[in-house]
Amino acid sequence: MANPVAELQQSSNKAIIELYSMELKPDIHYTKTAKTATYTQSTNVITITLASHGFSVGLILNLTFASGGAIDGIYTVQSVATNTFTVTGRVSATITGTHNVTFNVNSNLTNPTIYLFHSGNNIKDKNNLVWQANTYEKIPVMSDGYLYSGKGKLPRPNLTFSNLLNTFTTLLLLTNQITPFSDLQGAKIIRRRTLSRFLDATNFASSVNPYGTPDPTAELPQEIYFIERKVTENRDIVQFELVSTFDLIGIGAPKKLVTRADFPLVGTLQNA
Repeated sequence: MANPVAELQQSSNKAIIELYSMELKPDIHYTKTAKTATYTQSTNVITITLASHGFSVGLILNLTFASGGAIDGIYTVQSVATNTFTVTGRVSATITGTHNVTFNVNSNLTNPTIYLFHSGNNIKDKNNLVWQANTYEKIPVMSDGYLYSGKGKLPRPNLTFSNLLNTFTTLLLLTNQITPFSDLQGAKIIRRRTLSRFLDATNFASSVNPYGTPDPTAELPQEIYFIERKVTENRDIVQFELVSTFDLIGIGAPKKLVTRADFPLVGTLQNA
């Protein structure tokens, strides 16, 4: 597997930047603590109030805003105080009053519940890439199998990570302590794609994007998958097979199986 590229895949304002998030499954991969807090927003700063939260800068959360109009999604804690913390909003807004936001954290706050990856680095200092104020760790990652055939069979992509530093072996050992042999099955994978001209300015020298104007809302439709199984684990790579929501074991469409007890003509052809 190739090392992270030296630049943003291609030095072009039309270069597609591919990023991945992995969200662990509560109470399967970690012991969750559910939180409900309140928030306000001024410009791009969302201030969340939660008494004695104990969070640190850099903690990644999946926030669900119950009211007020803020955008649900993955956010990184930017600053902390005893009873409040801030994250960076996708769009500028003014939100006042009392509005709730919910999210899960690991009961052991030192262990993340969300991991962000990108097979590349920024241009400014060859460090991790920043998108929507979230930092995506530079690690060799390769994926394939996203093509829809149109023949009724849903794609089952493969997602392969470098494991030379035992990054994923360590993660597997950690999550398997909660549920033995789970091997990250059920973890949520989101494939994100945007163009280089929309990336955060902090990725570039002098904090100026030479390809265009940063826009955290400009991205291709997100593709959501779940880890079905671990295919390979060795000292070089870890590979997972992904499935869509409708392809998960035990999930079918329609959700209810109709039998003749429900409708006597099931399985028969009735002429008009």
